[in-house]
Amino acid sequence: MTLDDFRRQLLLSVDVRGYGRSGDVRQHEIQRLLSEILDAAAGRSGLDRAGWQRQAAGDGELSVLPAGESEVRLVDDFVRELAAELRFRNRDELPGDRLRMRVAVHHGVVRAAPMGFAGKGVVEVSRLADSAVAHLALDRSDADLVVVLSRQIFEDTVEHTSLDPARLRQVTIDHKEFRSTAWLLLPGRDIHAIDLDPPAGPDPAPGGGAGAGAGAGAVHNTVQVNHGNVVQAGNVQGGVVMGDGKQ
Repeated sequence: MTLDDFRRQLLLSVDVRGYGRSGDVRQHEIQRLLSEILDAAAGRSGLDRAGWQRQAAGDGELSVLPAGESEVRLVDDFVRELAAELRFRNRDELPGDRLRMRVAVHHGVVRAAPMGFAGKGVVEVSRLADSAVAHLALDRSDADLVVVLSRQIFEDTVEHTSLDPARLRQVTIDHKEFRSTAWLLLPGRDIHAIDLDPPAGPDPAPGGGAGAGAGAGAVHNTVQVNHGNVVQAGNVQGGVVMGDGKQ
């Protein structure tokens, strides 16, 4: 892909939960495990990860898949194998040491940029992976993996897979300038049993302070998501830069 290329491609965004709270040694271990797990899941799914264009961050990866890769295989086989690989790797770990991931899949516009990838598709897949509901799905369950499918992927692809649409949950992703419908999946768990309502915000600040006018019980998005903006602006140094508030 060159700077002049402009095309719609299959996009995958992967983020590891809790990376920023880990020490140096653990962060190194997480990066090694992440690479091994994605390689293993792709290999068993019949996908050629060597052909993916990958933009790594310490706690995740943005991948642009070539036209020859199967969208159905990514959504179906890869997701199943990724869940199985995480379950295998985490089988003897203490709850706090388990590797847990948020994964988003989209098919959208992408082009090469001087410091990475740009395009609305990149912004969308990044927003989906970092959305508040994706965070909540992991925080309020014991799942190792939450998968977020974009509206296009759900409408065009899911019916051609072995996924049961009833196992997916429709949600609205709304953050800053991005708003869209998406579908969540918790492999091996019931996503419909998880409370995805955002926590209520603080009471209004006394004396008309910063929180005044919001009203008691107002809903606030507490998850910072800078991922998409940074990529689109091209301000990527060595990978996709995530917000400080990410878990």
